[in-house]
Amino acid sequence: MSTIRDVAAAAQVHPSTVSRVFSGKARISEETRQRVFSAAEQLGFQQPNAIARSLSIQRTNTIGIIVPHVFDGYFEDSFFPQIMRGLLQTAYSSQFRILVGGSNSHQDEITQALEMLGSHQVDGFIVLSSHLDVDEAMVAALQAQDTPFVMIGQLPAANTHTDLLWVDADHEKATAQIIAYLLALGHRRIAYVGGDPEMLVTKQRLNGYQQTLRRANIPLDPRLIDYAYFAEDGGYQSVYRMCHLGSDAPTAFYAANDLMAIGILRALRELGIQVPEQVSVVGTNGSPESGHVIPALTTLYVPYAEMARHAAEMLIQSIQEEGSPIGQRLVSCEIIARDSTAQVNIHPPIYPTLGDSAHLAHSI
Repeated sequence: MSTIRDVAAAAQVHPSTVSRVFSGKARISEETRQRVFSAAEQLGFQQPNAIARSLSIQRTNTIGIIVPHVFDGYFEDSFFPQIMRGLLQTAYSSQFRILVGGSNSHQDEITQALEMLGSHQVDGFIVLSSHLDVDEAMVAALQAQDTPFVMIGQLPAANTHTDLLWVDADHEKATAQIIAYLLALGHRRIAYVGGDPEMLVTKQRLNGYQQTLRRANIPLDPRLIDYAYFAEDGGYQSVYRMCHLGSDAPTAFYAANDLMAIGILRALRELGIQVPEQVSVVGTNGSPESGHVIPALTTLYVPYAEMARHAAEMLIQSIQEEGSPIGQRLVSCEIIARDSTAQVNIHPPIYPTLGDSAHLAHSI
């Protein structure tokens, strides 16, 4: 089926010119009008019928998404750019648009979504999983409005929410794989540096970490578990929170995003600890910068752009085919092994004795 873009290409005009020709509400030269009509006739394009159909079903061909955080750190991580890349690629190919709203609190996230719906700006929503409480509230609010939506992420006990559309990675399994990878290198003192402890993904990754250590009969040490809120400086501070452990300090760090791992690398370099000769470091996401730091970062690649594409496809199908089948999808992750990991050194790393250093005082 021909589209506005096909007609525009054949008539050698911009797609917006084709829309204005058929709307009859803009001043277009007669020569251009005839060229567009001729191209449309040759391609069998039926734009007037398409417009009438769009008006009759009150569809905007627009997908809404609310950014759950508008502080700078949220946009430094590669997660959001990858999500937007996947959404925009799919929406563009299906002639849908993306309407993005921001929020500065959990309640504001829901309010923004309801305002978009109340003003009839969108046909459906992509919901970015953020915090457990707001996810449940957002789902309830959208279900009450009978609005199509797809989650990137999922709710706790997802098997009891069989009526929801969602796309996610198996974070627990993927984290288990990366911890098993470090165990195979001989590491037994492995630190877990998570993101926001109130997020489901953080809990899933922690479960993967803990279960893998249990299966290896390695006692869990709560001193090796820290939360750095997905921030580069948070990863940096995690090292200083653990370096006083002496012989119990970690020989490997697992960070739940690459930004925190880069912060860990910075702190270890500052302390004079060599990576990977003395300590191994692993990140998560497979961000572009992970391959450019020194040493190049071993990372657990999570295909966020692919997840977003699947989510957009599900949502568009749900909008266009009312009552379409429910879909829930898990995507696979993979380990990208680089230079920041190596066999454990038989001599444990010696962290400097910091005493009341400014770094340690600042991190507490």
